[in-house]
Amino acid sequence: MSPILFLFLFVIQAFLNTLKLSAKPINFSHFPKNKNGNLNTLKGRLIIQNASAKGSNFYFNSSFYVDDSFFVFETIQELQQAIIELDQHFSRFGLIMHLGSASTKSKCEAMFFPASLKEARLNYDNNKLPNDLQLPNNKKVHFVKNFKYLGSIITPLLNEDAEIDTRIKKAKSIMGASKHFFDNKDIDKRIKAEIYIAGPLNALLWGCEAWNLTKNNLNKIMSFHHNAIRRILNIRWDQVREKHIKNQEVRGFQTLTHSSTDKPRLTSEKSQDPTQNPTQFFF
Repeated sequence: MSPILFLFLFVIQAFLNTLKLSAKPINFSHFPKNKNGNLNTLKGRLIIQNASAKGSNFYFNSSFYVDDSFFVFETIQELQQAIIELDQHFSRFGLIMHLGSASTKSKCEAMFFPASLKEARLNYDNNKLPNDLQLPNNKKVHFVKNFKYLGSIITPLLNEDAEIDTRIKKAKSIMGASKHFFDNKDIDKRIKAEIYIAGPLNALLWGCEAWNLTKNNLNKIMSFHHNAIRRILNIRWDQVREKHIKNQEVRGFQTLTHSSTDKPRLTSEKSQDPTQNPTQFFF
């Protein structure tokens, strides 16, 4: 680790150890899993569950990763006061908080979470945002509808829709940049599969362990995934329509076979060698 980076991390640690905000941490309820370890009886807050249901209480209001952080407050007044306190605390260590002004946009962003999902959906669809937070010395912080933290996109809707859409666009852009590679019929399909896993698929599923997927989200992901498999296996859309090839069959196709008297055709013969089965490459 370089001396400069070590010194920066040391300063950040000192900043955190001495930081005291006037706003109190927010009380949340945690529903731990059952002691018997039965995955079929995991406890969790359900949609139909009473909002007053008791759980294990814990307090939380901030998250830090090197120089990236976010804070949670219950009121706009607490948020505004906290920004002032943070800015003053940063200055004690010779650090600058990136706040906006009349001519520059703030790198620090705020997000408002309405009390109901209905209101959140209405505001999100209509791009309705609260007014900018006005701070001393003509500084300000603006509100956003999408907040990116450590590579993940957070929205007031508290779902994965924006994150999934962004991931799919990223994976498609990688596939597009590698068009000549994936369309090259001289390259072994196993090599294409390995590159697909390392590049587009990795970009698509990065951080997916924390996703709370809906059926619509999963359908979008699988649609991209099946299109990628068809491309790797050189399965054209006209073949899909003429032969009524289903997605389940696509995952089972081994290769394109040729005969001296017939056009290239698809075969679904399964091999005992997992390296010969495209399904093994992806799942």
